[in-house]
Amino acid sequence: MRSRNGLLQRSLVAFFVRAAYGEYGFGIMFTTPIIFSGRVERGEGMARRLGCPTANLAVQEGTVIPALGVYVGETEFASRWYPSLVCVNDGRDGSHLKVEVHLLHRDVDELEGSLLVVRLFEKIRDLLPWEDEDHMSRVITQDLRQADEWFKATAEHRPA
Repeated sequence: MRSRNGLLQRSLVAFFVRAAYGEYGFGIMFTTPIIFSGRVERGEGMARRLGCPTANLAVQEGTVIPALGVYVGETEFASRWYPSLVCVNDGRDGSHLKVEVHLLHRDVDELEGSLLVVRLFEKIRDLLPWEDEDHMSRVITQDLRQADEWFKATAEHRPA
């Protein structure tokens, strides 16, 4: 995260992570979902090539988001909430914050320009170093399976 208040933002992120707990053994589950919004912008198409098309959110500077990593959450679009896999990363070159949202079992093509609201429930893994497209495709396939399992396992216990 880059801003004049970078240190403050990192401290807030650390606070949210420390305030979280791991209830289901998947990773860090937040006691209260982290909620933010952003407008969908056209991306590079890399996630689509890897089998996981995403809506790339332009998040306003100063928005508190969690640490870099992959999360399960829900995304609001057209007054409906969709189970989602969300990747918070700093781009392949580490130069800018990216929030990529994959709506599970739903096409994201019609979302460009839309304002989405995202609720993050649990971090399922840290970011991994980029090796190649084949490796990352396998990792993402596992992430998608894990997200489906998470939503099944927590159906009755998720925050409202």
